[in-house]
Amino acid sequence: MSRDGFPADPDFPQLAIAADPGRMLEVFRAHLKPAAGQRYHIEDCIPFRFRIRQSTTRCVLQYTLRIAEPATGRAWEQWVTGLLYAQPGAAESLWREAQSVEPRRDIPDGWLSFEPVHFIPDLQMVVQVFPYDRKLRNLSLVLGGALRNLEPQLLERLQPGRGAGPWQVLRRTVEPTRYRTELGAALRYTIDARDGITGQESTVRCYLKVYRHDRGEETFRLLRSLTDTAGDGRGPYTVVRPLAYLSDLRTLVLEEARGTALQQILLGDPECSAQLQAVARAVAAFNRGELGVTPRVDSLADQLDDVRRAAQLLQWACPRARREVQAISDAVAQGLEEVTAAPIHRDVKTDHVFLSGERVMFIDLDSVALGDPVRDPAHLFAHIVARVGMDQLPRAQARAAARVFATEYFAHVPESWRKRFPLHCAGALIEVAGGIFKRQEQRWREKVATAIAEARGALDSRR
Repeated sequence: MSRDGFPADPDFPQLAIAADPGRMLEVFRAHLKPAAGQRYHIEDCIPFRFRIRQSTTRCVLQYTLRIAEPATGRAWEQWVTGLLYAQPGAAESLWREAQSVEPRRDIPDGWLSFEPVHFIPDLQMVVQVFPYDRKLRNLSLVLGGALRNLEPQLLERLQPGRGAGPWQVLRRTVEPTRYRTELGAALRYTIDARDGITGQESTVRCYLKVYRHDRGEETFRLLRSLTDTAGDGRGPYTVVRPLAYLSDLRTLVLEEARGTALQQILLGDPECSAQLQAVARAVAAFNRGELGVTPRVDSLADQLDDVRRAAQLLQWACPRARREVQAISDAVAQGLEEVTAAPIHRDVKTDHVFLSGERVMFIDLDSVALGDPVRDPAHLFAHIVARVGMDQLPRAQARAAARVFATEYFAHVPESWRKRFPLHCAGALIEVAGGIFKRQEQRWREKVATAIAEARGALDSRR
């Protein structure tokens, strides 16, 4: 183990430093070069997502740096990514390749705080400074104003039927809300405008999802189909409305989700039975409904592979839990069988479900597939029980909320589905535990142990 309890890996000895926020703070202070002669002070370093042994030969480590500019008093958070490679010389080769194509080229001036790419020889680490991403070059274009052609469509939403004019744009704001290196980013896009006739000022907002590949186009078609199916929104659920897909930028434009995330509702009122029951009915309706498009199939083998990979990560991260994790993983693999596939969201969690009263809206439908429908309620159940993003929620209240959800869900689906639920919950909790480690949450070891114990409890409930 490293000194802070992070697991050691003989192929990546530099993880002992790379996983230590204090030591990496000093590394970044020594190696990051401000752009254009600016002077910045790096005040803090916070790990927020680690992908260990991706493709077995590298690690992708994301950090948030807190930056201050002494001359102006400005302060902000800056995302950076460290890429570690097992093969000697691979990191330096990647850095030289990046330098050869002028990494600053497409980055807007307002986003260029540090030089985009650095090489740290002692760690054999390449550092990418957001928004530079060698596999997500369209991100810089989106941040640099490539969305201007979208503005008439957005402004028309201020007064439907009147068209885009004569609105005067006062401010444009793009705020990153989520980023996964080399995979994608989510941005909040806000336009403040003034009506050229009345002088009234209004705001229109949407969300942008920037993709590495063409998954966004598939999601756009799915959302459009589900939006048409939902009609006036009086059914059990709606989905976030798609506004456009910009194929040249591989960017999906979405309406702002209405309502409040279930996560915030639970934190404010853990005994929100009516809302939990509404969510349960919505998930059941999604699992028993039609999609209008043909998504990919998420087979039992795919699901078990997800559980296996999460279990392997946990066995490395928490050696003392190795036998327990293996036993749970084996029980899930031996107990589940192929069933008739049905629509599944595949990423239902408390921040992907919004409510306005008891009206439910699903967001983040990139992972929709045909698979075992019980995966969805188990996934949400696991996130509630493990209190993901809800540390303040007492454990007993989290369990009670999860039970309310599950009870209502199984009142609206075939009785035969209930038998598979404990196994799916156990597998989902192993995946949740793996996610807690990847996000390097505070007290991650304690939280992982709790999730593993809940997984064991789910299996024991079958007796």
